[in-house]
Amino acid sequence: MKVIATAVAYIVSLVITAAISFFAVLILAGPHAGLLPSWLEPVVLGIGWLAVLVVPVLVARLVWCRIGRSEPPNNSLQARLP
Repeated sequence: MKVIATAVAYIVSLVITAAISFFAVLILAGPHAGLLPSWLEPVVLGIGWLAVLVVPVLVARLVWCRIGRSEPPNNSLQARLP
């Protein structure tokens, strides 16, 4: 169950991040945008790709860690007796 939830979170976040990055890069650094200087367009493209690669991994890691903590730790100070 943990693996399936993490995979679904990764895929959903990948689709959302890719769509947002695609339109942001197209608007900022597209061939006819003219919003940025020409030397800054490759930087925006690199940041867009970096976001598509990193953000879904961070979301999947967050889901993996949250599901792993579903069982509260035993922090009692009393020793368990048989």
